[in-house]
Amino acid sequence: MNTTAWEGGDASSTVATRLVELGRMAADLASAVTLDDLTETITQRASAVMGASRAVLVVREGRHRLRTIGTHGLSPHLVQQWSSFDTRVPTPLTDAVRTREPVVITTVAELLERYPDLEDAAERFTVALPLMSPTTGEAVGAVGFRFDGQRGHLDSDELSVLQFLTDMCAQTMLRLRAEAESADRAARLEFLAHASQALAESLDYRQTLRQVASLAVPTHADWCSVQMLDDGVLRTLAVAHVDPAKVQMAKELETRWPPDPNQPGGAAEVARTGRSMLVEEITDEMLVAAARDDEHLRVARELGLLSAMSVPLRTHDRVIGVLTFVAAESGRRYTADDVAFAEDLARRAGIAIDNADLYSQTRRVASVLQATLLPHDLPEVPGWQVGMVYRQAGRTDVGGDYFDVSTLADGKVIAFVGDVMGRGVDASVAGSRMRSATRVLVTQDPEPPALASAIDRLMTHQPPTPMASAAYALFDPAHDKLSTVVAGHPPPLLLQNGVSRYVVEEGSPVHGIGIVQRPAARVPFAVGDLLLLYTDGLVERRGESIDAGLGRLQAAAEEMLGGVDDDTDLDEVLHDLAEAVTDPDRHDDVALLAFRRML
Repeated sequence: MNTTAWEGGDASSTVATRLVELGRMAADLASAVTLDDLTETITQRASAVMGASRAVLVVREGRHRLRTIGTHGLSPHLVQQWSSFDTRVPTPLTDAVRTREPVVITTVAELLERYPDLEDAAERFTVALPLMSPTTGEAVGAVGFRFDGQRGHLDSDELSVLQFLTDMCAQTMLRLRAEAESADRAARLEFLAHASQALAESLDYRQTLRQVASLAVPTHADWCSVQMLDDGVLRTLAVAHVDPAKVQMAKELETRWPPDPNQPGGAAEVARTGRSMLVEEITDEMLVAAARDDEHLRVARELGLLSAMSVPLRTHDRVIGVLTFVAAESGRRYTADDVAFAEDLARRAGIAIDNADLYSQTRRVASVLQATLLPHDLPEVPGWQVGMVYRQAGRTDVGGDYFDVSTLADGKVIAFVGDVMGRGVDASVAGSRMRSATRVLVTQDPEPPALASAIDRLMTHQPPTPMASAAYALFDPAHDKLSTVVAGHPPPLLLQNGVSRYVVEEGSPVHGIGIVQRPAARVPFAVGDLLLLYTDGLVERRGESIDAGLGRLQAAAEEMLGGVDDDTDLDEVLHDLAEAVTDPDRHDDVALLAFRRML
């Protein structure tokens, strides 16, 4: 075995010692669990063993970039200067990557000849070795060592061990990268799951997109912005960064120097074309070219932007906005895989936006329809307090609840509430027809048993709906009487002197099963008495018996309505009662009417 010239004639025993240490380092590389373990071994320890003045470890990013991930002996200025550089710049490291062969420079004269831009007048010995992928045969990076004040050549055994060391470094790097990519894929899937849940749970898509932007930082981006098209102009909906000061800086940048929508590149082009954009590396030349003035360039540089991608937000075939991820402090560089991830997120967001928009439109239609089918106002009844609350369920479909109140020529008051089978527009229309038919039949005979029987006959010949429930109440103030019939409906609740009870005769089924006998319940109804009519949405809850709901209503009514007087705002009290009693999930519409005699 030859002695190594860079040591100026060291004995072979010294070389053997180095070989042993380098072998140990190779074993440590194989068991490294973090990138820091790898860089510390390949730069710090290897330099110490071989007596190197400097060491640099670089990895390949994209086709033409090398990024420095570990150094030894470099000044902060050099670390910054060579943090990232083009593979086409002639250096020992770039040559090692391009040629996939070791590069050995034994003298400063040889260095001058091959790399004149690197000359600093110092005698040196330099070696750079590629980090090779065993699967693709491509160089994934390189490691270089510099020995100041020395000349020489590598001992063949040491070169073999160094190559073995770099092979282990490459394999470890690829293993760590694969583990990181696997973890990143898992994190992306988890993020997409959380984002999808947030998008599905909220129908305010603007607020949800703001949340998505915040969730993306800092795991997937140092910056994330959401822009929406408004009359053809992109307007920023949200900007997220871990540092609020930088968010303000970005807003200042956009306010003082708004981007030109006609300029190639950027979010405006993505919005115009509907095609995603990837900028693997944001160079200073790009910033200079885009800057409007020196101050603009200064602020842009302070943001430290390194890489970016923008993807379109779509609903169907229409672009409605742009989602942008930017890398800065993290040092990450986006790739085509990152773009695919962002496009997946944007696709899910687009579906949520479309659903929210459809919900809003349907909700508006439902509200308009509901308003046309239900009475706008209850009639003013002299000597009576009449209150009403109607609450639509917390979903898009309208329901089939219906109700009305009429005064008769003899001073009597007839009121009814009902609920048809089903939901949606068909149910609402059916409810409207039931209400109209009941109003007509009231003019023929308002007595509840006769009215209920007339509805039974209607359902036999021309049913507006297959099935419906209803409660009818006829007030006769001249005789202080109340007559009620319940057809498969929750019973009216009567409050007298602060004490409540349900008014009902048993054995009266729903409308739609034929003509049946419907007995009336007849009770006194004097000044100060109060009756509640309501639909089942007030008392029913999923997984709970109807008796529990009726008990809850009775207790709340005694507490909240037991002390009302002639000056009480009955609508306001009924609103509070509905809030206290109704299922918080609001699975069904609620209609609630109250009648109280004052004279």
